[in-house]
Amino acid sequence: MNKNIDNPIVGIDLLKMLMLQLYSNPRCIYREYIQNALDSINEAVKLGILSRVKDGHVNIHISSNNITIEDNGTGIKSSIAAKILTDIANSIKNGIDTAGQFGVGRLSGGGYCEVLEFETTYQGEDVSTIVSMDTRILRRLLDESHNDISAEDAMRQICFVQTLEAPVDKHNFVVRLKNIINSADILLNANEIQAYIKEVAPVDYSTTFSALINSSEQQNFVARHKSIDKIKVSLNEVPDIEKSYDIKVKGNDDVIEKLRYFELPEHEKFGKMGWGWYAVTEFSVQINDEKDPCAGIRLRKHNISLDKNILNPYFKEARGNKYFYGEIFVTNENIVPDSGRQGLAAGEEADALIKAIKDYFAILHLVYNKASRLKTRLKNLDELLGKIESASDSKVRNILSDKLREQVREYEKFSSPDSHIEVNDVLDIYNKKYRRNLLSRIQDVLHPASNPGPATVEDNPEPADSAPTPASKGGSQPATTIFQGAASTAPKPTSGSNIEPPRCRPTAPQPPTPPTPHPATPPSATPSPASRPQSELDEMLMTLQGKQQCTPDQIAILRKVFKTMMIVCPSASKKTLTMLMRAAIESIG
Repeated sequence: MNKNIDNPIVGIDLLKMLMLQLYSNPRCIYREYIQNALDSINEAVKLGILSRVKDGHVNIHISSNNITIEDNGTGIKSSIAAKILTDIANSIKNGIDTAGQFGVGRLSGGGYCEVLEFETTYQGEDVSTIVSMDTRILRRLLDESHNDISAEDAMRQICFVQTLEAPVDKHNFVVRLKNIINSADILLNANEIQAYIKEVAPVDYSTTFSALINSSEQQNFVARHKSIDKIKVSLNEVPDIEKSYDIKVKGNDDVIEKLRYFELPEHEKFGKMGWGWYAVTEFSVQINDEKDPCAGIRLRKHNISLDKNILNPYFKEARGNKYFYGEIFVTNENIVPDSGRQGLAAGEEADALIKAIKDYFAILHLVYNKASRLKTRLKNLDELLGKIESASDSKVRNILSDKLREQVREYEKFSSPDSHIEVNDVLDIYNKKYRRNLLSRIQDVLHPASNPGPATVEDNPEPADSAPTPASKGGSQPATTIFQGAASTAPKPTSGSNIEPPRCRPTAPQPPTPPTPHPATPPSATPSPASRPQSELDEMLMTLQGKQQCTPDQIAILRKVFKTMMIVCPSASKKTLTMLMRAAIESIG
């Protein structure tokens, strides 16, 4: 017959684990307190205390030996504040509709200070409640007790409660770490903490990166991307910390051409898994993660990042994730992080998510491998052209020219459209480089007599702000063939594709075919590279006029300023300028 055990004791070592040893990375305490603030701010929005999540803010102040973290969420009612703040793992948080899960993260700061203090005020009450935890007493008890004291008795000895008068309309929650004693060089380094917050916290993107989001052709994802939870976080004199993503990859200097959004397949049993984005670049080399904290695709739940390396093992090669900038947002409510956010809590749903990520990363493996091979082939073509152009012996030139023909055939075959739109993004980038940098030189070498002259960017305009190429619609604009029969070596696009096949040259080479105009623009009215931005500008300014946000005179001044900026702007930067102009106009409206 089974009998219940009388009066089991939860030992004081539980407090040692939760308050002194919970996280191996001291910076994690900032993530925990911001995470708790997000939950409180979300609750404030539900109760109508705040109008929207973006009205929530977290103010962090780091001084010479103290840390203060304050949010303007709901706070806690004075009648229950002391119990909630001193209870252990007795929280209503579940990790599903809240970012927090167990109600123990708030204790983690105790391992780094002499006194951990919480102060909270609830709207409509004229008092604030202060709960202090003296970790000096806890350390003494741990040294003396030999585990003969319970966690409950220890909490009674280290916790102190007091109340103070407060404005009746105030609502907040404050965490104070007084007298930092451990990891001070890390926790009190404001620059390092700011960089960490940019990585993990649910903060907004920069204006330039937001413009990149808004310019995406995958508009069904844009609204979703803009609606994820974001709160304002300030640190000392920095008023509004933003994620570090920009229009250029800092770790390898690759320019971001666009964002590629993706939806992980819906599971037949568990439903939706998640969605994400990554930056489409040349993928020239791995991103140096020591110089660039954004390196890799990050997994986020409630827009709070898990460990930055959690997705690395799901690539076919461990180095694969270092080619990408991006994020995956978990949308399945039953998938939650483990207690330290070093990974996912075990479960069937988590296993399904990992499998879906692995399957998609198999495609991304093709992306950076294709980019590497294209880069090598263009480099080989460039070097071979240099040898031909410098060769004085006609026989040597003829031999090298035959080799050039073969390499061109191989490149055109290798750069033909792929079944994956992700790979076609890369093909489009490198085929543009091929046409812009090598094609006219190849024509000069292989057809010197019949070539009407070197092709230039003006002969085949491809400004950054030109109409979308077939690649932007899910295909890839093939490299232009430069000799008879070359097109026969490249596979034709599958049925229904909107990709033009490579053009065969039955006789002498012709100037490169300009990019296909946008379907919405009649061929007879295709805008020139100089006029197209102005047309987009008029379209953007009309939104202000329609909303009556500006007077006609003000709009005329804006048009004149933007037009002048577009004229003097270098061609390579016109796309960036257009995005910034759009962001500026949207901020006015």
